[in-house]
Amino acid sequence: MKAISPKLCFQICQLAGFALLLALPGTDEPAGFFLLMFLAIMSLLRWRVPVAKATVLIDLIACAAMASLWSRAPHAMALPLFQAMYLGVYPAALALAILLFRFEPLLAALLALGALCGAFLGLWERERGDKLKLRDSTAGRYYELESLQRDLSTTLAQVERMAAAQERARIARDIHDNAGHEIVAAYISLQTARAMMDGADAGALELYDAALDRLSSGAGKIREAVHNLSTAAFLGVESLRETCARFPACAVDFNAYGDASQIPAHAWTVLESCLNESLTNIARHSAASRATVSLDTTPHIARLCVENDGARPGELAGSGARGGLRNLRHRAAAIGGSLSVDSSGVFRIICVIPLRAPKREGDL
Repeated sequence: MKAISPKLCFQICQLAGFALLLALPGTDEPAGFFLLMFLAIMSLLRWRVPVAKATVLIDLIACAAMASLWSRAPHAMALPLFQAMYLGVYPAALALAILLFRFEPLLAALLALGALCGAFLGLWERERGDKLKLRDSTAGRYYELESLQRDLSTTLAQVERMAAAQERARIARDIHDNAGHEIVAAYISLQTARAMMDGADAGALELYDAALDRLSSGAGKIREAVHNLSTAAFLGVESLRETCARFPACAVDFNAYGDASQIPAHAWTVLESCLNESLTNIARHSAASRATVSLDTTPHIARLCVENDGARPGELAGSGARGGLRNLRHRAAAIGGSLSVDSSGVFRIICVIPLRAPKREGDL
């Protein structure tokens, strides 16, 4: 069942007020008829045009002016007073205070009752509006937190994936640079030594050759394992480069400067998300013919800049784009970074991630 709203109560009270005025004796007089018609038209005007609520003062003036022509005009004044107090036109309260001294007690009580009823319904309506705004604001924050939670879950999965890929790349590099070189060097040394053992026992030479073959096979398997580990997934700069190369909407120039190996895994996930969101916005909200992506890495920060020559900032400011950029700002801020948008000349999105915490006084 639909709850009763203050607006519905106001409309019911208005209709009841008009019905009571029509039931008063003397409404068949021309002055009474035209006054009630005027009040009804003005009420419909305020109902259709909310900004015209101040016109209720005109109703009060009309009722006061018709008091000499129609004896029931002072009673009709209760209706615009009721409307004025509901709509918050509080100068009507001053008019009511003045009028109460001019009318008989019964009529003054009627006017005061109409004004109080209107004030009560008006306060109820405003309180209800404040609660609805609070509810909408709370719901908005809830949905924003829910969106951030989904992004966090995705980010954690990306961090795990990238951390695993980085660890595999590190293991492959260590095997290649350390164990692999040692094994290959030992194999070459043994091959050299084999040429010096022509006069040795045949059985010993056979065992030696079998061991050498097994060492050769093992070195090949190590090379294959290193190859499989190192090419398991694109990491860091290669991942960004691959994303730009696969973008279908327009040509994307990708440039990387500095030593990107010092960027940690959690920062790469933010940079990748920033690039994906920026390219998605280009595809949806612009008519760009070319985009440029630059990654600058210094000892202290990583700066990703994505710009295009065809963005329409007014369209990019849509709710979807705003929501994606807002979430990216939260994610960048969570690791101490920032995300900014520049629409002067070309449209540019810049994400800055700190790589090292600034030293404080007293730190060694």
